[in-house]
Amino acid sequence: MTIFACSTGPEAEVGTSSTTSPASVRQTDAAGRTLPFENPFEKRWNSSNDGTPYEPCTAVDQRVADEVGLDLSTTADAAAVSGQTLRGCRWDYAGEEVGGWGADQVVADFESLESYKNDNKLFNWRPDITLNGRTVGVTSMNDTNCFTYVQSYQSGVTTAASYRTLPAPTLDEVCERAIELTKATIDKIPNG
Repeated sequence: MTIFACSTGPEAEVGTSSTTSPASVRQTDAAGRTLPFENPFEKRWNSSNDGTPYEPCTAVDQRVADEVGLDLSTTADAAAVSGQTLRGCRWDYAGEEVGGWGADQVVADFESLESYKNDNKLFNWRPDITLNGRTVGVTSMNDTNCFTYVQSYQSGVTTAASYRTLPAPTLDEVCERAIELTKATIDKIPNG
């Protein structure tokens, strides 16, 4: 039996032989590039992380991974549930000598770096740096995790590096890895 529905307005679809069913879930970024994993979450993109079209999971490609030492075979979605505020990916670094190293890059809607700093005063903020003309915040919450923040339209893109085993390297070394990954992707992060 065929059921026809009529709709007007922005959600109306033009009839085609291949329509999208309500059960299908988006698998591509805003530019149409396929995510490097099967996305099970209907609300992976949502009103808490849609302030920029930037997608970390497709931005970190083989060129970026080779430049900073990430193992792309370890790519994993940062989301744990549908509708999560953060949207992005996490990776392990390649090679046995860096077995404790991990990185992630996520997007969440936020007004500005200054506003983000104001809401996170307990973080250990370092002096801002400039990468390709962009102001980048650098901070940590503990001695084994460091991350950067750069504004992209109405979202903040945070890029973190962490070390998961002991003895840990210095926090300066951890921050340097977060900065390296930020530097390798900053030209892909829309400035606005």
